[in-house]
Parts: sequence; structure tokens; C-alpha cells
Amino acid sequence: MSECQPHLSHGAIELVAAVVDVSQGEKVLRVYHDNGALMDFVCMAHGTARTEMLDLLGLGETAKVIVMCLIDRHGAQEMLAHLGRDLQMRYPGKGIAFSIPINGIGMRWHKLLTQSAAEEEERSMNKSEKAGGLDLVAVVMERGYTNLAMDAARKAGAHGGTVIAARGVAEDQVKRFFGIEIQAEREIVFLIVRSEQRQEVMAALTRAVGMKTRSCGLVLSLPVSEAIGLAD
Repeated sequence: MSECQPHLSHGAIELVAAVVDVSQGEKVLRVYHDNGALMDFVCMAHGTARTEMLDLLGLGETAKVIVMCLIDRHGAQEMLAHLGRDLQMRYPGKGIAFSIPINGIGMRWHKLLTQSAAEEEERSMNKSEKAGGLDLVAVVMERGYTNLAMDAARKAGAHGGTVIAARGVAEDQVKRFFGIEIQAEREIVFLIVRSEQRQEVMAALTRAVGMKTRSCGLVLSLPVSEAIGLAD
């Protein structure tokens, strides 16, 4: 197989993502590096989860960072265990972290990220919370419709979400994000929902901010392998 062709990883590699307050971003990166992550990404975002205190103060969002890395499956399990223990992310309110299986990646990156997989099989794994049927629902839409999207999602049973602002950087003002073409002045909203709620949440979002609405939104979902820090 040519090294320029994507390699089917069959769940051997996962994307680990942690959503935390800006002040905790460096600590998450330190955990990633201490656990052997070779590639990491950081982007600014803001949360949408409502609390009594935020509502009392008239605030509906808080500054967040999403810290992501690519690592082999066993490393992802170890990573979540360390985040849960070292940053107390097992408890709601400390941020959330989850892993998503990657089903294709370049051959060289696959070799690099899985080179220690045999050793990982031998070492004991720390316990992390199993996802127990969770999905990540993502909405890519015109900017300014986040509140409308979140109101619809909450009515369908979802809790808080995380928002990323996307801007085009090429001449044609198009940016690719996870294989999706994002026009300038867009927002991406992430929500973690239980699998049994996924269809209802996605349907509600499609009605509120879908392709046939003024926000021209795209709604999709991805499976979550494991997660920590989620409120019941």
C-alpha cells in the first residue's frame, strides 16, 4: 500500500478531546505529553451549559478551549484515566473528555501512532468511565444561531454544548474541518448525548437550524468510545 494512501485503522487510533476552561488548557497538554501523545491541537471555544449562577449573573457562556490529540486506543484509555484523576475530570463541572475512533489515517502516521501498541497490551489499564452508548452530535451552521440550536437541543434532552467559531482562510473563504467544507462566519456546536437520544436531538436541530432554515446548518453525529466528566 502506498504511504500516500489512507490506512484503515479499525479503531486502533483514537482522537481524544478535552473541553476545559482556558486556565486548564496547559494542564491538559501536560497530561497529553506525559502520556506520549505525538500530535495535539488546541482551539478556542465557548460553552453553552446553563447553571443557576450563570443565569443569575445573566451569563450564558464561558470561555473554553478544546484540546485534542491522536493516540492509539490503549493510550486513549490511559489518557482519560489520567485526566479523570489528575484534573478531577471525573466530576461534573471540571470539564469533559472523550475519545472518538479514527477509521482512516495516513500510513506513516498510523505506524508512528501505533508503534508501541504491543507494549500497551501488556501493561495494566487504569479504569475510565465507559461511554455506555454516547454520541457526539455536531452542528455546522451560520454564525448567530447558537442559542436557537441549544434551545432546540435542550428540549430534546441534551445538556450543554461547546461552540467553535470557524473562519475561512483560503482565497475562496472555505475551510475544511473533519472533511466538511466550512464557509466563513460559521459556528460549530458540539454536544455529547446518549445514543438513545441522538435521533431526537438531531431531528430537533435539523428542524431548528437545518439546511432548510436561514442558518443552513449541517447536523451529523460521531460515535464516542469513552467519556469522563459528564453530568447525569
